[in-house]
Amino acid sequence: MTVTSRTPSKLQNNLTFVAVASLLGYLVFWGWFPLRPYFNTLPLQDVRSFAPSLLAGLSYGLLLVVLFGLYWLAFRLVEQGRAVPSLIFLLGTAVLFAIPLLQTYPINANDLFRYVIRGRITSIYDENPYDTPPDAIANDPFLPLAGEWEDATSPYGPLWELLAAGITGITQDNLLAGLLSFKLVGLLAHLVCGWLIWRMLASASPARQRSTTLLWLWNPALLLMFVVDAHNDVLMMAWQLVAIWFWRQKRPSLTLFFLLLAALVKPIGLLTIPFFALAIWRDLPDLVARLRLFAWGVVWGGTAVFLSFLPFGSPVELAQRLLSEASDTPGFSLTTLALLVAGAKGVAITPEFVGQLANLFRLLFVLLILGLLWGVWRYGRSPLRAAADILFAYCLQALSFRLWYSTWPFPWLLLEETDSTSPLPYRLRVGLWYLLTVQLSVLIYGHLRVYALGGSQLAAHLIGIPFVFGLPFALALLTNRRSKLALPPNG
Repeated sequence: MTVTSRTPSKLQNNLTFVAVASLLGYLVFWGWFPLRPYFNTLPLQDVRSFAPSLLAGLSYGLLLVVLFGLYWLAFRLVEQGRAVPSLIFLLGTAVLFAIPLLQTYPINANDLFRYVIRGRITSIYDENPYDTPPDAIANDPFLPLAGEWEDATSPYGPLWELLAAGITGITQDNLLAGLLSFKLVGLLAHLVCGWLIWRMLASASPARQRSTTLLWLWNPALLLMFVVDAHNDVLMMAWQLVAIWFWRQKRPSLTLFFLLLAALVKPIGLLTIPFFALAIWRDLPDLVARLRLFAWGVVWGGTAVFLSFLPFGSPVELAQRLLSEASDTPGFSLTTLALLVAGAKGVAITPEFVGQLANLFRLLFVLLILGLLWGVWRYGRSPLRAAADILFAYCLQALSFRLWYSTWPFPWLLLEETDSTSPLPYRLRVGLWYLLTVQLSVLIYGHLRVYALGGSQLAAHLIGIPFVFGLPFALALLTNRRSKLALPPNG
């Protein structure tokens, strides 16, 4: 009896077919939401302006679901050993997916335009982006593109502002070149993160190394956030992954230093530092080693903060700006839902009431931080796990929630050490579903609210908050067993 088996090249063809199908999906983004005809026009565009009907919105949602479905199929092929992609293949296909996305309008956020405008504040006008809002430069030709944030100073760290100044110093008055440059930065940082994940999983099984790297590089939500919208969160994550690399190499000073560099790109990165600092402090053998670490932290960290803020002055203005953004601008979070429910019950929504509600959720958030720190110190809980938890919790309680916040826990979940025998642990499943529900939430707060809910923000939040923050946990439970749609084994 002759037993036949599929050759590696035929197995690889399966993944190539999925890659081609995915590429076609991303080409739809380019054709549907083109950048070049609209990049210097007003009003600024979004998903609803490009898809101005409920049916068109549902078509957009279907496109997202199809891309995530192909992404999941690719993961299953690799995780089951039915395809064995090399790192070059994974990086190369991610670049192919990104080529049409580089030419796609930033449909879910217009921050990209403000990256250019704020960079010009430094490079063209020699002003400080931490105390000079865009509307202070009234003659800038791109000021109208600053949108609702034209009177706001920069919420980003000095390393980002230095990079933005460098890019706009080169592109000058060429807006399209500036936009594409920031998109390229997002793509390069995304690829670097994928390479770092591959390297950190070198000691894992080949299937896990390949499949986990694919989960990062092929993720539709990440490609949309980091290439289409060019959000600078990915640069923060790149530094965080370097920090995890050094943490695994037992290099505590470098671990904390690169976590600090991440925070100097985007200050939300500060949330992860205490967990690693405490875990490292706990594991050091004696007081001398701990004092040595503290001294190096002061020297290295102080120098990094001083040099990065040197062109801009004190970081106090940045701290005040971040507090204002997190506390005063309603978005799509649990806190905002509580605010809307209170208003529907007749409570006067005064600035004082908003502040009190925000402070209540902030108190709960601080208590959670203390609880997680206690878990790291007392029980040796993984700082990777704590970092993912606190970043997700921030999304829950922040008055102003944005789509890209959902990407923050993902790299920590990918590399989280677990005793689970499942190839895709429950917490990572939650993170994957969360990325999808957040992307689909655009339709709830946009199309469904406008075309089916009479414009009601309360109704949209009553649907959107459970959908975004609750549904991923339920779906992760339902799919916690190996998929019933599993492909047959090799052979």
